[in-house]
Amino acid sequence: MLTLGVDIGGTNVKLAVVDQRGRVIDHGVVPTPAVVTPRQMAALVVQAAKPLRGAGRIRGVGVGVPGLVDVERGVVHTLVNIRGWRRVPLRRVMQAAFGMPAIVDNDVNLLALAEARFGAGRGARSLVCLALGTGVGGAIVLDGRLYRGVTSSAGEVGHMPIERDGPRCGCGGWGCLEAYIGNRRIVARARRLMRHRAGRSSRALTPESLSRAAARGDRLAQRVWEAVALDLAAAVAGVVNILNPDRVVIGGGVAQAGRWLFEPLRRAVRERAMAVPARAARIVPAALGTDAGAIGAATLVREMISVKREA
Repeated sequence: MLTLGVDIGGTNVKLAVVDQRGRVIDHGVVPTPAVVTPRQMAALVVQAAKPLRGAGRIRGVGVGVPGLVDVERGVVHTLVNIRGWRRVPLRRVMQAAFGMPAIVDNDVNLLALAEARFGAGRGARSLVCLALGTGVGGAIVLDGRLYRGVTSSAGEVGHMPIERDGPRCGCGGWGCLEAYIGNRRIVARARRLMRHRAGRSSRALTPESLSRAAARGDRLAQRVWEAVALDLAAAVAGVVNILNPDRVVIGGGVAQAGRWLFEPLRRAVRERAMAVPARAARIVPAALGTDAGAIGAATLVREMISVKREA
């Protein structure tokens, strides 16, 4: 069975036709409009899917969004990247546009599902997935199933407080992990350090350029990633102690720092978490790349259709 996965991001909408083994048959991408109604978005996705190989054989559509979703009702409560989207019945809109079953979920939940089924979490009984980028997203898979919580908002590791009197966070709290290791915070940290190094320019500084500098042996860039790893470890150690997962999967742009992030992170988690769960939890980079969200969306709708057939 082929299904279509759709990942609605702030910059682009990614699509992938996916088979039952998680293999991408074909994929496409279109820019995300700044202003668009749900029906216009559905029409855009329909048009973008038509030229994809295998599109005529898809049997369901899964959609991931970077917002809070009521999965059972298929309603997107908020979507910060598209103006005016509040309590949008996106599942119903997509079903009407495609004429087939559809499902909607949070994008990091779908990333976690894809990694659990086909990627870095394959074979794990339980895993926690973090997506590190502009913000910090999180998701939980327990005994092979997504755990969403009572209001479908479980897994928000980025909004775990790691400091009592820390900076205000966009969620309304303060001292949250995201307030320390989002992209802008990482760059700001690097710029503060660079001000003390004569002749060092901080223009065009990004997490990607910091990763390249660390790989070249730049000690300042390596210090930045060590500091990021220590902040991240405070939250990951708590998650390891509470959930006792056998895998912690970390994806997103920040994870591209590679060993400069992962080596100090693993050391710090071993030091901060309880010894037994810390030994059991492997901390690994995500494996599926930029198609992961769409693969997870396609997987979720395929599993939904399979359950309904068996019922």
